[in-house]
Amino acid sequence: MTKVLLSMIGSNDCSVEKPGAILSILKEIRFDKVYLLYNHDKYLKAASDIFKYCQKYHPEIQIVYKSTPIENPTDYNTVYPAMYASVQDIVRENVNAKFTVSITSGTPTMHACWIFLQQGGVIHAKLIQIQRETGISEVNFNLDDFPEIKQIDQIKVELTKLSRENRLLKNRKLAYDNIIGECPEILQLKEQIKLFADSDISVFVHGESGTGKELVAEALHYNSPRKEKTFIKVNCGAISPELFESEFFGHKKGSFTGAVADKEGKFKLADCGTIFLDEICDLPDYMQTKLLRVLQEGTFIPVGGIEEEKVDVRILSATNKDIMEQVRQKKFREDLFYRIVSCKIHLPPLRTRDNDKILLSNYFVEKFNQKQDKNKFLSQSAINLINVNPWQGNIRQLKNAIEAAFVYPDEEIKAEHLNIIDFDKSSDFVEIPGEGFDFDGEIVLKFYHAALKKTGGNAEKAAQLLGIKPHTFRARLRKLGIET
Repeated sequence: MTKVLLSMIGSNDCSVEKPGAILSILKEIRFDKVYLLYNHDKYLKAASDIFKYCQKYHPEIQIVYKSTPIENPTDYNTVYPAMYASVQDIVRENVNAKFTVSITSGTPTMHACWIFLQQGGVIHAKLIQIQRETGISEVNFNLDDFPEIKQIDQIKVELTKLSRENRLLKNRKLAYDNIIGECPEILQLKEQIKLFADSDISVFVHGESGTGKELVAEALHYNSPRKEKTFIKVNCGAISPELFESEFFGHKKGSFTGAVADKEGKFKLADCGTIFLDEICDLPDYMQTKLLRVLQEGTFIPVGGIEEEKVDVRILSATNKDIMEQVRQKKFREDLFYRIVSCKIHLPPLRTRDNDKILLSNYFVEKFNQKQDKNKFLSQSAINLINVNPWQGNIRQLKNAIEAAFVYPDEEIKAEHLNIIDFDKSSDFVEIPGEGFDFDGEIVLKFYHAALKKTGGNAEKAAQLLGIKPHTFRARLRKLGIET
């Protein structure tokens, strides 16, 4: 029977010098699987440190991060529903498991809610606590005068849940739902979202393809005063040039062949809301001119129309191209550039995001487990391969690789299950930058990644391929911040 530990996680839980509650428990009791419930992204660093500790000292343990969004960690009205939902998910994912709950980590309100969940029959689990003086002890309530906690009428339960979920959806903070990461660039990005969301200023999002630009745009909209209004997404690179004007501004019946009825364009549909112009550098020059007029005056004329129509729309835009270089080459209007780039948000490529690779991988595994009613987990070989792969397609490629691994019947996702396809972007052309090369970093790093990828993350075999002694190779990897 699978032994599963559940615990909320706090900043002190990952300390190795003075082990926090979770590490202390793992040193004394063996578990097959550990769920770390976190109510805020700031605790992902602690969760990641515990994950790395277990990789080194307890590789047999499967660590799962479980997002449990709680707006106020001292308010029972928000803590209990969030913990209830997470616990139900975990119980569904682990049929016939033997559960243990550590009530030590988290706020006193969370401690009490663990008791309510266990005593109310939501989860059949042993409760434990840990203290420096007495160590680990079981929490039981075999007292004559301890009150019995019973589940209330099921119909009332469902009505209460529905009302609560509606309130949660209405007040949903998307910025912290789908943007997963703990690296400094992602934490800074989330702060920028909070800062820019309440304003109507135009925000430009830059990043490579597959880094999550659309998620940033959604977070800006759903955290803004316009969140109750429409959010319209437009891929500027996917619209035929002949239909640009009609798609953006609509048309009147009979204005061209096929216009059998009036049609509202994207800007009209987004009135009082937000429009997200993805791949904006793909706009033809004449559409850039028309877009500039809308931004300046807030008006447009539909195709075949006579009267101007007024709109109030917030503009968000994105591209994976160097927009400033496009301006310098006269491919993008400079005056439009200054209209859409009031503020800039940069999304880093996945290859630079260190622990986020595994954090995102576990997130996708959990999502696909829920969707497909499975109980898969990443093997050490898969983790090694994920860490060393450059992920040219970024998060989109990682997600697709994890999803493809779900076709295999094994519960354990192995390295060979990850269908990773990378294009060979090499060429004979070499460009020397003005500042020169960093041979100890930039160039050598590519060979290190290639060797590790070829050997499935095996540092000793990779060192042999490169003609380097294994201990020297490992030392260089540590210096460059590469984990195997």
